[in-house]
Amino acid sequence: MIILTIVYVFLFYPGFQISEIMISGNNKVENDELQSVVLGNSSVALINFWPIKITSASIFLTDTGKISNEILKKFPTIEKAEVNKNYPKTLALTITERQPSAVYCQSNGQQCFLIDENGVIYETQGSLPENFVVIKQTLGDTNLYAGENVVSPNIMLAIAKIQKDLKDKFNIDIKQALVTGPTRLNITTGENWQVYFNLSDTPDTDSQIVKLNSLLSGDINSDVRKTLQYIDLRFEDRAYYK
Repeated sequence: MIILTIVYVFLFYPGFQISEIMISGNNKVENDELQSVVLGNSSVALINFWPIKITSASIFLTDTGKISNEILKKFPTIEKAEVNKNYPKTLALTITERQPSAVYCQSNGQQCFLIDENGVIYETQGSLPENFVVIKQTLGDTNLYAGENVVSPNIMLAIAKIQKDLKDKFNIDIKQALVTGPTRLNITTGENWQVYFNLSDTPDTDSQIVKLNSLLSGDINSDVRKTLQYIDLRFEDRAYYK
């Protein structure tokens, strides 16, 4: 009797059955959608032998890792989903949604997505939002799906550094970043000239940004930039411009 009582309390006692979901941090995904996924993955099948099926939604058996993974698979706009047990019968879900860093477009222009700082695309765009850099690649962008990592986080960081440096120091915007291969990044500015960066080995562009700053502060002033076509920073000990 003692053992049966313990088993009953552990598995079936109503006071320990998941009945409340607390959700925070979500803006784009509705509470009802999240709650449905959480409740749908809270129960555990104890016996599933037709026609007998016995399940339990005991908080002791709930797999929070499974719930988190299911949420991330279903909602690409969510970057993190942390699930905690608040005894006796509550699950607390804390959502971290992805923040847009740029817009990623297929090279053929068929599809565009918002892309976060880690290079994950997550939300299709019917039209290009203003004030976002457009990132493209020459290869490997067919059959895209939301939640896919399409650009290396290191390349995303390099683009963000270049964008911030040009804007803060010279008030120059970036229109497009084109990754033409594993070692080359072409930046197109709002003034319609380009900058070529070398991404070989680790894409650390700091030294190339220093060269760019030196040129823009010296030989390539605002008047020269009116007829400038490109600046090539891909070579370690020199820079070319036309």
